[in-house]
Amino acid sequence: MSSSARACLKVARLCACIVILIPASASAEWQFTPWLGYSFNGSTTLIDFGLLNNQTANDEPHLNFGGSVSLLGDGPFGLEALYIDTPNFFESKQFNIVLPRTLSSRTYALMGNGVLTTPRSWNRYGLRPLLSGGIGLIHASAEDQLDVLAYRLNLWGVNVGGGATGFLSDRVGIRFDLRYFQNISSVPEEELPQLTLGDPLRLRYWTASFGVVFKK
Repeated sequence: MSSSARACLKVARLCACIVILIPASASAEWQFTPWLGYSFNGSTTLIDFGLLNNQTANDEPHLNFGGSVSLLGDGPFGLEALYIDTPNFFESKQFNIVLPRTLSSRTYALMGNGVLTTPRSWNRYGLRPLLSGGIGLIHASAEDQLDVLAYRLNLWGVNVGGGATGFLSDRVGIRFDLRYFQNISSVPEEELPQLTLGDPLRLRYWTASFGVVFKK
């Protein structure tokens, strides 16, 4: 089994454990949220062909999409599985014609999070703030114009963020979210020179997202 397949299997097991460990409670509710937003303020040591006047492609805002499944009860604690996908993460709107150009790229994160929020009774008719964070998979891939430095990486990563949820009806609401992602694992040392010019592997970025919440 390849390293990427093993990483995906580990994350699948993590998500399964989240579901298994959820306490059975009649007052608990499932929330399903499709996301749309931007990834921004990125920083990476992976080779970036979007370099132009010290501005790299991952510094630029890129549209993202994804979704989350959350379980929240009356109390302050909950759980969620979160997915955020950012196409074109390593592609700049402007590029230096002297360097090869990135043809396709993306980064996505699949995370299992713990959630801390206010008791439901405090915010029954208003916004319910929340904080969440956890661990999971961060994937990064890119293909350059010359096809000499293409890569597909699956890394362990962490995320932390917060936002607020407000319901417009008994079943439908909105959620705002601001979140930080960072890798915590690397690749074999012999692969670093061609991917990062010998620097330690680093990939981190922020996301700001808006979602429509469907409650069950």
